[in-house]
Amino acid sequence: MVSAERSAPRSPILAPPGLASFFRLSDAWELSDLQQCKLLHCPSVAVLVRYRAGQGPRLTPVQQKRIALLAGIHAALSNRGVAGDRVWRWAHEPQKTLPYKGETPVHFMMAGGVPAIVEVAKFLSRS
Repeated sequence: MVSAERSAPRSPILAPPGLASFFRLSDAWELSDLQQCKLLHCPSVAVLVRYRAGQGPRLTPVQQKRIALLAGIHAALSNRGVAGDRVWRWAHEPQKTLPYKGETPVHFMMAGGVPAIVEVAKFLSRS
């Protein structure tokens, strides 16, 4: 399954461990640079590229929280056997169930910020 939003292959991850885990899940979910910026609450794609290279500014506490929550979501999906194309479908196909209300999980979390990311994490831990 190919999407117009999928990014070209990225450079190696040289970021510190927390950011490296974010970039690994971003690669697994095949997130575009813009989607990564919105989920991380990063000011620009240029800063995102610097983060990936291990040269970005210090993460804010909110960014650290976002990374921890997203890593938990990714772990919950992995524990359910959702990987490869299945994780891409989970992230990018509209979901009719709550809390997504017809949106893709990625768009739901991008639009709703930390509260939406928390809601998805709680939803996956309950299901």
